Amino acid sequence: MKRLHGLWTWAPYQVTSHYARTGIALLLDLVGADIHSMEQHKILRTEGDRDRRRGLISMAVVLGVLLSGVMVLTTSRAAFSAQTQNTGNEISVGDVALSDDDNGSAMFSVTDMAPGDTSQACIEVTYEGTIADPSAVKLYSGGFTDSDALADELDITVDVGTGGGFAGCADFAASSTIFATNTLTNFDATHTDYTNGVVGWDPASTPESRTFRFTIALPSDAPDTAQGDSVTALIFTWEVQS
Repeated sequence: MKRLHGLWTWAPYQVTSHYARTGIALLLDLVGADIHSMEQHKILRTEGDRDRRRGLISMAVVLGVLLSGVMVLTTSRAAFSAQTQNTGNEISVGDVALSDDDNGSAMFSVTDMAPGDTSQACIEVTYEGTIADPSAVKLYSGGFTDSDALADELDITVDVGTGGGFAGCADFAASSTIFATNTLTNFDATHTDYTNGVVGWDPASTPESRTFRFTIALPSDAPDTAQGDSVTALIFTWEVQS
């Protein structure tokens, strides 16, 4: 150990960290002052005194190392980086849409039917949604009002095909019968929503159309009790889902 510029140093230790040197310097100032005081009083002569001096110097070195470690742990690191981007993305939702050519008018407005009479009407339904391949277009009953039990007597048949339309069935060409002849009551009870509706057709593109021909008949054996009865507010519903 030697005193240099008023500071006591311990030769075997070589500490280069700024924080370590600072910690050692601070503690050695205190150590040096203590030893200087001891020399002034002529008491730094025993082996115990020398051991105390070495212990104080060792503490200074440890303090410097700890301060140096804090500096290392808190130092931020720079790092290489690179990026790539995919920009301008857009997402939109398609739709399903149906229209028909009835212009808001009813297909049937029949009065004074007699047993054995038949009435026909056609309507063209068009799928025009932006989703190009939706689920099938289905037909089901939207309900009606029956003054008594006429729906039990009326027969209905539904065919699907091409040609014709709301203006008339003269050019209609049937491709299939989707509801074979049965009573209006049966049609209303068995086809109530999309789940159990009768399949009209399955669009494969947009727009795409089919014509539906409805035939309603009052059988020739209709009972006398049907006289004066009526079915009103009769609704046919087409539905498509994505």
